[in-house]
Amino acid sequence: MLGACQPVTVQHSHGVVPVSLRVDDAAYWLEEWHWVTGLSEVQQQEILASREREFQQSATPRNRLRLALLLAEGPGSVRDQRRALELLEEMDMDQASDSGKALSALLQQVIAEYDWFGDKITHLRANLQESETRVEELERQLQELTTIEQNIQQREIPQ
Repeated sequence: MLGACQPVTVQHSHGVVPVSLRVDDAAYWLEEWHWVTGLSEVQQQEILASREREFQQSATPRNRLRLALLLAEGPGSVRDQRRALELLEEMDMDQASDSGKALSALLQQVIAEYDWFGDKITHLRANLQESETRVEELERQLQELTTIEQNIQQREIPQ
């Protein structure tokens, strides 16, 4: 993978011009994230441990975002959206790059949407459970009424 900053030499009509290219943008992080999602669960845990160490050594916005991205959108074995949200909310936006700020905002929005959908699913499951319980109760009552009706019909039949 590329480092955070790499010198690049560009040919120009007036000679060679050195350019410093900063590869610290959302596209790089998303490419890295995509690579991690293809790894085995053990490898993903190792990557998470590595991101944790990097963040503990230097809590820069870059290290914070790399860890938060993995926690927010990584595979289930490394996902911890609560922690990702904490990392994002505590990020010093004055030190973050424009793409870092945008990625942070996007991740916070994604986490909020997951929360909303999670709450909605929980609510719908509760409603479904209540409906199933009500259906079972109505079926029981219907069976009782059917039994009563059969008993009445048997009593009315002359012997």
